[in-house]
Amino acid sequence: MTEMDLWNYATTASNANANQMIVIAILMGLGFWISGTMYNSSDKNIVGKITASIFVLTVASFFLFNTALLEWNINQVAAGLSYLKETTEGISPGGQVIIDANNPGAPFSMMPNLVQGLFLLSVLVMQLSGIWMTKKA
Repeated sequence: MTEMDLWNYATTASNANANQMIVIAILMGLGFWISGTMYNSSDKNIVGKITASIFVLTVASFFLFNTALLEWNINQVAAGLSYLKETTEGISPGGQVIIDANNPGAPFSMMPNLVQGLFLLSVLVMQLSGIWMTKKA
């Protein structure tokens, strides 16, 4: 394993993660459309409300998983760079930045950071309120 192998892995993992995030953004947009449609509907039933709620909550779990996977991948790259630093002649300055800026070898966790959590919470509040609230005439 070389430092270049780790950089290639980081690039590949980040590209795959970005593609998944595009799909998640489209699904979030669909959740907003469903929410708006249900809010404006005069004849929504409980099955539709529950189904729409399950949809937006599963999309939120996809978001959490995808952001956690990105963080985990970068932490694993940092762990690999730390290993290379100790066992070879060293690493590049950019590799040291990755080590310093991350938590090398940290376990996988779906706990969002503050900004991610606030973003996801705001999306869910907007979507679920449109699904469950009744439009006032």
